[in-house]
Amino acid sequence: MIKIFGKLRYHWQPELSITITYWCLSIAPIFISLALLYENTKISRSSFILFIIFVVLVWIGFQRYFEISDDKDLLLSRGLVPGYAGKTVISSISKIKISKRAIIIYTNHNVEGKIFYMRKWPKKYFVDTLTTNPFFQGEVELIGHIDHYFDSYSKDKKNKLSQI
Repeated sequence: MIKIFGKLRYHWQPELSITITYWCLSIAPIFISLALLYENTKISRSSFILFIIFVVLVWIGFQRYFEISDDKDLLLSRGLVPGYAGKTVISSISKIKISKRAIIIYTNHNVEGKIFYMRKWPKKYFVDTLTTNPFFQGEVELIGHIDHYFDSYSKDKKNKLSQI
């Protein structure tokens, strides 16, 4: 969770297979660039361009985040992953499932749900902010083994998660 320009951003990663594929493809240019540098004694234009491609792909990889609008019925999902980025109407969210490593958001348009991997504390703050939003009408379900991880959700008295 990062606050930039007065808005909170909650960082996420897509499904594991998409994440692994993306990071493998984004790291490949640096290895090709290093191989070209190993072959020549001077820095060639192609190795420099591949290094810049690597830097751009890594920067794009860290630009995946949610923004929850306070005054509108809107959840913005930023990123360049097809099918994951875009605008979601908060009132169309029917269910959110929370596991130890990820959340699954079910909407009226996406019945199968989308998996978003998040770290512990950004996920908790994201779910807290989303469930206390006046436009949110869905239900929240904790999945997985109930252990000390979910105590942080059940001890909070001011959100919808305390009734679980």
